[in-house]
Amino acid sequence: MNPEKTQSNLFALEPSDPRSPADDSDLREIIISSRAWKELASALQQGIVPQSVVFFAPAFFHGLFVQTYARSLFSRNTLTGHTPEEGWAGENHPDLLFLGAPGTAPGIEECRGLLAELSSRPVHAPCRLAVIHSAHRLSPPAANSLLKITEEPPPRGHLLLLLEEDILLPTLRSRSWCLRLPLEELLEPTPPPESDEDWIGWLSGIGSGKSEGILLNAGRWARWYALHGEFRKAADLDSFVTLAQKMRLSGSMVADLIFLMMREDVSLENFFDPVR
Repeated sequence: MNPEKTQSNLFALEPSDPRSPADDSDLREIIISSRAWKELASALQQGIVPQSVVFFAPAFFHGLFVQTYARSLFSRNTLTGHTPEEGWAGENHPDLLFLGAPGTAPGIEECRGLLAELSSRPVHAPCRLAVIHSAHRLSPPAANSLLKITEEPPPRGHLLLLLEEDILLPTLRSRSWCLRLPLEELLEPTPPPESDEDWIGWLSGIGSGKSEGILLNAGRWARWYALHGEFRKAADLDSFVTLAQKMRLSGSMVADLIFLMMREDVSLENFFDPVR
């Protein structure tokens, strides 16, 4: 694999046809075609590396953004003597650290121990990157411990804070490069299936698809409904996308519930009120 070609392609990909079924490559192309990513990528190419980055977007973008950012950050120079792909084992890398888990913010003790981890010598990359899951749910003590890292950052340690809600300690936000991915500006309105045959084709085409891609299509349909004056359906779909992410629903369950809402005209409240 040619490292230079890999890095060049990472910054140059063009978005795919938004009417096609959404998959990981579709989500990644939405990320890298956004203005927010292009600004960050340009800075990295110029050697400008923010110590802390905040990424606010729907949860289904988080994993791919982590991979895209980490690979760009770790590939920005070859002074370590390692190739850009060295050290990667799938989505794992010894210099990529994770605190908390999707939907769960790290606690105070985990955050307090981060400084030592970020101050350690990188194994393969030119730096280390710590990813903070659900940073909008950080407790004040945990957020303050991260603030200390941004005030006196280790020379080769960087932070990436993932937000599903636009909530963060103001002083921590002020020390970070903040990226927002507003779906309403990125998703092209796309009409949903119309006939029974169309819906059957859509359900059959999903198969065992990931919930992320299905929810992305739901967002496109919501834009289409809003533009055509069907505001209740648009609002229901937008609310469903948010709730489905919080509840970590499977792809098959997401598809079934969307079908019930859009084709069978079952109101969102009818199957979510008891569990909200």
